[in-house]
Amino acid sequence: MNINPTTSVNLPLSSEVNELTISVNPFDLFPNTISVTWKVSGPTITREGLIELPKIIVDTWGTDDTIVKDYVLTQLGLTESN
Repeated sequence: MNINPTTSVNLPLSSEVNELTISVNPFDLFPNTISVTWKVSGPTITREGLIELPKIIVDTWGTDDTIVKDYVLTQLGLTESN
């Protein structure tokens, strides 16, 4: 079964999610935006989709992927707990 990705998640999610996967899609050498595929899942829920990283995030993204993770979490309205 193929699941078509969505571009948004209806929040609040009906349960807790405990896994976030972010995959960066191929991009040109000097991109203005970069598309990432995200997936959140938990014991009873899975959602996935695409998010475009704006130029300001692309420009500040270096060797630390935290900026991408934090941006995706913010766009999804989620927070990370320790």
